[in-house]
Amino acid sequence: MTDHTQTLSLILSMIRSGSAVTRPDLSRRTGLGRTIITQRVDQAIQEGLVAEGEPAPSTGGRPSRVLRITPGRAVVIGAVFGATHLHVAVTDLDGTILADRRVDSDIDAGPETSLATLHTVSAHLLTREGQDRLWGVCVGVPGPVDFAQGTVVQPPIMSGWHGFPLRDRLEAHYQVPAWVDNDANLMALGAWSRTRASVGDNVLLVKASTGIGLGLVSRGRLHRGARGAAGDLGHTIVADESRTKCRCGKFGCLEAFAGGWALARDARAAGLTGRSRFLAERLERSAAPLVVTDVLDGCRLEDPVCTELVARAGELIGAQLAILVSVFNPSTVYLAGLLAQAGRVFREPLADAVVRRSLPLATDELVIAEVSLDRREGVIGAATLAIDELLQSDMLGRWLPHGSPRGSRARDEDFARVT
Repeated sequence: MTDHTQTLSLILSMIRSGSAVTRPDLSRRTGLGRTIITQRVDQAIQEGLVAEGEPAPSTGGRPSRVLRITPGRAVVIGAVFGATHLHVAVTDLDGTILADRRVDSDIDAGPETSLATLHTVSAHLLTREGQDRLWGVCVGVPGPVDFAQGTVVQPPIMSGWHGFPLRDRLEAHYQVPAWVDNDANLMALGAWSRTRASVGDNVLLVKASTGIGLGLVSRGRLHRGARGAAGDLGHTIVADESRTKCRCGKFGCLEAFAGGWALARDARAAGLTGRSRFLAERLERSAAPLVVTDVLDGCRLEDPVCTELVARAGELIGAQLAILVSVFNPSTVYLAGLLAQAGRVFREPLADAVVRRSLPLATDELVIAEVSLDRREGVIGAATLAIDELLQSDMLGRWLPHGSPRGSRARDEDFARVT
């Protein structure tokens, strides 16, 4: 059964990615014989996972049919919590977004309140798609995650989330397998999954929003490190002797100078002292404290102080990022999050710092660009991870005999979870 499901999983993966979409292509790319390919493809069709489409371009002889993941067979939920919002999407098994919604959500309200919001939004989105077609759930959070356990570990923000059994609660509610990961990891996976044909398999994504995170795709796989702490760029130290305290409790962290919350802090000081007329007027007009979006508004209106704050953040992040560019040598660095919406004001200082501090071999072909997925890279990545795991050979072997991953089996101890 292991060899059987391994070859079936491989074939499904290649069809999903588009790297091989006909029986002859699958045989050439995998090295498997025609008989095995035919058996596995026929099984996938019988199970409703794969459908045959139009004839492929003929290369002589009888044309093969193009194979695709069957639309409408099942759906997954991909959701990402930010510090102040929640984005939820329902996708097909090929990753196509069928419905999505963004709502305000305070992550510091705690896991129970946050999960209640997620359940309400997902129930609304599943009204049309059908709860009985749900096969998996993946949720991203803005903090360190033990991926194997599905729990958040001592997050700098997210009050009350440490050790909360998030994956278990998701599986109990939805009655399907669930996964939990860091939001920047999922954003990196989402951006890479939609561009891998052109960018290759080594990609970084910097998420610069209220906090600062980083996702790393190495050789086509997310790199989480030994415990899931890889990519915690925001809490690298940029000023050893600094007395500027970070939200994590340490001093001199990158996030304490370049995170969105730090920019809001510095913007308030600039408004109170009159350095920025724009920020002073914002403070006068509203009783609410300034937030990073106020700084971005100032950038768009060419306020010099707001522009300086965002550019300085880009330079500081770029200086730390240069170390990773030299060590990891990615083909592409994607910029995402609120600060990336400032465009060249943020991107150019960041890119200049990377180039200045790295060797030419690491940067002469390096692409640094904003993600162009309409801020959906997080939910795309979450859905992609859920589908990847559902179709991984061990998991596939456990649920395929039952027809679907739904039901109490989703919480059985023998349900594999690959780390």
